[in-house]
Amino acid sequence: MKKISLINCYIGEFPWFFKFFLKSCEFNPTVDFFIFTDNVLDYEVPNNVKIIPFSLADFNILATQKLGFTIDINKGYKLCDFKPAYGWLFSDYLQEYDFWGMTDIDVIYGRIREFMTDEVLDEYDLICVRHDFLTASCMLFRNNEYMNSLFKKSKDYEMVFMSHKNYAFDENNFECLGMNDKYDILKVNCEVETMQHVILKEEDKGNLKSHFDFLICEGTAGKLKWDNGLFSYQGKLEIMLYHLLNYKGNIFTNNILLWNKVPDVFYIDKHNYRESNSLSTRFTVFFNDHLKPFAWNLSIRIDKFLSTNLVRKRLKRLDEGDYFYYLSKVKFVIGKNADKSNYLKISDSINLQLYQMTFNKGCFVTKEMLYIFRFHKDVNGSYNKFDVIGREGHKSTYIKSENLITS
Repeated sequence: MKKISLINCYIGEFPWFFKFFLKSCEFNPTVDFFIFTDNVLDYEVPNNVKIIPFSLADFNILATQKLGFTIDINKGYKLCDFKPAYGWLFSDYLQEYDFWGMTDIDVIYGRIREFMTDEVLDEYDLICVRHDFLTASCMLFRNNEYMNSLFKKSKDYEMVFMSHKNYAFDENNFECLGMNDKYDILKVNCEVETMQHVILKEEDKGNLKSHFDFLICEGTAGKLKWDNGLFSYQGKLEIMLYHLLNYKGNIFTNNILLWNKVPDVFYIDKHNYRESNSLSTRFTVFFNDHLKPFAWNLSIRIDKFLSTNLVRKRLKRLDEGDYFYYLSKVKFVIGKNADKSNYLKISDSINLQLYQMTFNKGCFVTKEMLYIFRFHKDVNGSYNKFDVIGREGHKSTYIKSENLITS
């Protein structure tokens, strides 16, 4: 059996879902997981999970030494851009492995070996868990010098690594929205040459063979069951992993771990998780997944109508400037009218007047958009951050551009 290792660098306190990740690692005993972190754990981890004490300062020293130019990053999230270089940077830990890969910790794995068979590993040099674009939540590379240095094929890699800005170099420069085929990336005017560009170009030259396949579940799918490592959707489709990105960023979801120990069998619904599948718990699922969002949306629609048509209290709190969400290139421009009230502008849209909500005091709306917006007030009393919340409860936090790097 070919040996596989998966790598993550995580700076800061581990989030609530980390124990779900560890549980899924435990049920993949033939895969090793290296977690480089500045966390100190007070609980046991599975034997195949290697916790390596590591800080941002350690990373900067190692990366500078291995890459041959100065690396001085100051934010943990910037590590994402370096993921394709992990095989190069952490080569001392990987000598005995046939494949190494990147992994996020906001994933729950199923049976990895059911998908990463020796037949697949023999045939391909790189394996992506989506069919249409790279996703750095999980991706495997053959452990050899060519694949480990593949990131150097990008004309932009040195600039990306030396910058504090995040470019999603490990994936596709935030251009995945609307992509239906992996080659769609070549039709987009990207800011940098990403790993997806590099992989497609090298494959077209015959230098490597990649495998793009839909093995992942994302969004808030619900109807998921994890049973002693076997992960399935609706009891019919086995999946290799579930990415919690949209689950953890939804206003309706339970983002607190209620169990001291994650059980051997559990269910993940759209907005919650549970151990039992009894009739009473299924009623709770119906309430959480359907009734609660319906009631919230109804109250928002009523409040929005009153706020924009009757009360009409114009918003004057937000700082002027360009606002961005860290996983998107979409820019929201906040400006001020002559009366100092705020307006919102997106791309080539007209100026959209903002109104403070009447009953939801911490929120504001426009007449033209279905979204609602929620304030964030910083320690200095400024309003330079806000959440954009859709009808399904998905939340994206937009931050004023000059604050984005250090936030």
